[in-house]
Amino acid sequence: MSQSSVNIEEVDVCKCGYYCRLKTSRTPLNPSRRFFGCKASKENGVCGYFRWIDPSLENADESSLMHRFIDGQNSIDQLKRKVKEFEEERDSLKFQLNENEEKIMVLNKKLKEVKLQMD
Repeated sequence: MSQSSVNIEEVDVCKCGYYCRLKTSRTPLNPSRRFFGCKASKENGVCGYFRWIDPSLENADESSLMHRFIDGQNSIDQLKRKVKEFEEERDSLKFQLNENEEKIMVLNKKLKEVKLQMD
């Protein structure tokens, strides 16, 4: 197993006796870096157990960082893809809305004509 791959199938148990959650860092210093942490916070007087799963970016070699970004594993690329998907969906819905508004106008016109014929 390479230095950058970590087996996370085993679950950590903290000093409180809880199974630790696998979390992902959202900090600028450790973006998308995974870790195990006690489910209760340290401020609440619990153990504050913590263990990194992914290696530090400082220790990572350039090729592993490039693979990480090329594979679209960074959150910025994922968010950009999501934004593009939402924009495409929005455009499709706008088109459908315009079509439906045109149909409503045609139906309203026909309704007026029928009402005039009935009078």
